[in-house]
Amino acid sequence: MERQRLTNLAGQNQDPYIAAAMSASSPSIPQGDMMGPSSVDALNAPPAAPSRTANSGASTFSPNSGAASGGGFGGLGGYGNGGTSGEDLAALEPRSKPASLEEQKAADATLSEYELFQVDDNWLDKTLQERMMSFEAEREEDELSIDEETELLLDQLEALPDDYGDNRDDRFGADDNNGEPWDMYGMDESEKSEIVGGRKIPIPEPGSEFYLDLDEPADPEEQARLDAEFWDRMKDCQLSSRRLERARRSDRAKAFFSRDPNRSQGFDRLWVTAFDNGVFRNIVGLMREYGVEFADNFGDFESTRPEDGLYTVEDVASFKARKVYEVTGLPTVSCHTSFEIEPVPPTSPIPKTKGSVTVPTNTPPPRSSNPRVLSGYRICDIGMHVDYICDAMRPVSEPTRVTRFSSCVCYYDGEMEIFEHAVCDVDLHFSNSLRTDIPLSKAIHDMTDMLKLTHGLEYQKYLRQHMDDVLGGSLGPASVKLRDRVLRDGKVLPNKIIDVSAFMDSQVDVNLMDDCAKELSTRFMDCKPTKILTVATTGLVIALPMAKYLQVPVVYARKERNVVMADTYKATYSSKTVGINRELLVSTSHIDPGDRILVVDDFLSSGATQEALLTIISDAGATAVGVGVLLEKAYLSGRQSLSGYNIPIHSLCRVASVEQQSIQLVEEEGYESL
Repeated sequence: MERQRLTNLAGQNQDPYIAAAMSASSPSIPQGDMMGPSSVDALNAPPAAPSRTANSGASTFSPNSGAASGGGFGGLGGYGNGGTSGEDLAALEPRSKPASLEEQKAADATLSEYELFQVDDNWLDKTLQERMMSFEAEREEDELSIDEETELLLDQLEALPDDYGDNRDDRFGADDNNGEPWDMYGMDESEKSEIVGGRKIPIPEPGSEFYLDLDEPADPEEQARLDAEFWDRMKDCQLSSRRLERARRSDRAKAFFSRDPNRSQGFDRLWVTAFDNGVFRNIVGLMREYGVEFADNFGDFESTRPEDGLYTVEDVASFKARKVYEVTGLPTVSCHTSFEIEPVPPTSPIPKTKGSVTVPTNTPPPRSSNPRVLSGYRICDIGMHVDYICDAMRPVSEPTRVTRFSSCVCYYDGEMEIFEHAVCDVDLHFSNSLRTDIPLSKAIHDMTDMLKLTHGLEYQKYLRQHMDDVLGGSLGPASVKLRDRVLRDGKVLPNKIIDVSAFMDSQVDVNLMDDCAKELSTRFMDCKPTKILTVATTGLVIALPMAKYLQVPVVYARKERNVVMADTYKATYSSKTVGINRELLVSTSHIDPGDRILVVDDFLSSGATQEALLTIISDAGATAVGVGVLLEKAYLSGRQSLSGYNIPIHSLCRVASVEQQSIQLVEEEGYESL
């Protein structure tokens, strides 16, 4: 139903809302007093095509009534007159001439299709709402006299503590009740919780009406009663998702939604959403930083029953969340948005209840006497009908007539249900369906903050844990093992070549290589490589186990062409162990332009071998994401020669010197371990 396409242009299929108005069926949930049904002639008349010219170029709200807020009136700021053109401001002036006959006919034809959603009491302008409510309030029985109010005020003052106000500094006219930063220094958390604004506050006794026990379970009978009331309200709702019904019938879907979150990517929770597909990525981007993975999004909820547009936005959001939870068994976050347009206020003076005083509304006379134009509208859905109603209303209404977009985000996990709301009021001149994103974005951010509080979510918890693992000590366990093995079994040959053939060349310690691969893989996990590129055969001892942990294939460069290699990428390099002007060859079918390649080797000396591999990656149009090696000769310039590629370079063991036939290692400290 959300973003449902409601076509009411001439010559197209009949809108479901037209059928509802023609049948004049009563709504299942009343939303204010409905006006009488439209005539058959008006319903059968072809609706005029909405005019888009009145809103072209209008991208900002009115300085007076454009506002976005969470859960009520008020505004956030920033949605005022910034960027409003002079033509837009001029268009907001009260219009003196009445609408033309053609405009009134077009408005009547369009609005007749939405007569089911007419209301006459949804005053959206805050000042006007307060005025109308004050005029209609009946206070004869509850109104206090001046003497009674004075006596009540004196009783309240006597109830205040004797030292109340002693901390006030009258010299500066400021209140010191906020306390000083040193007031709570040295206190434990239990003592700090009793201090607010520098003043010790009383803690409610357990069992009192003011005591909130977060560990106390909800009353099952009360919860069952509330659930029964909810399903009774929604018993006629025909809102459904085709994808959700397919998941209900699929055995594979049960296993899919029962899987564990992808912990290798930092997720520790698996949830699901029922968001409009256009804004789904908004909450995904926010919640992924808190370790929440979304298994799927059911954004295709639709309804063929027009009366479903009369439910409250909270009930619809809760209905979608509960339905998705019923099938998936996962915590569900859903959203829904409603649209309202306020009625035209009466122009005659409105008497107070007592009838003694009258206050004029100072409202200009309406530009149309059509009751469909004067009426307010409330539809619990966002779609093309929002643009149709706004386009129909603009020529026959004042440009400052208020419209409202109300968004609700609901979280449901079978035990707990949380709602967050946001409201955006927009002048009719600037109103269209695109304004939906403003309150919805605010509600999503508020829900994120609430879920952080209720679930104890931590920002980038996985990244902090990963950094703690790396920086918790100068070296990881595999690095320590490798360093010990190099110092014990490594040799320095006369030409200053380090011989480690006892455990990683001619003879391989597979357990040590597996431990080293696991530690080195964690350092490149955030780079998200798709392939590993190494050199045959020495680089394979570390490349193969790393590929197992990163779950990517290994491509190795040959030093000689074989019979199965047709087209190849080629690069030359020189090394003390293999000689000068040697070639590395990689088949062109093994590297794709979209690949993210991690270069892995056993040694980093001058950097010539790694640079040759990086050249092959560049020739293939792929992207190099890093270089990882077991041993690095820090006394040579290999790391410096690769610095221009701007990619991370990690090694598990760095050799500082091989002078006097002795291997000396770099003392790793702090960030040098990275």
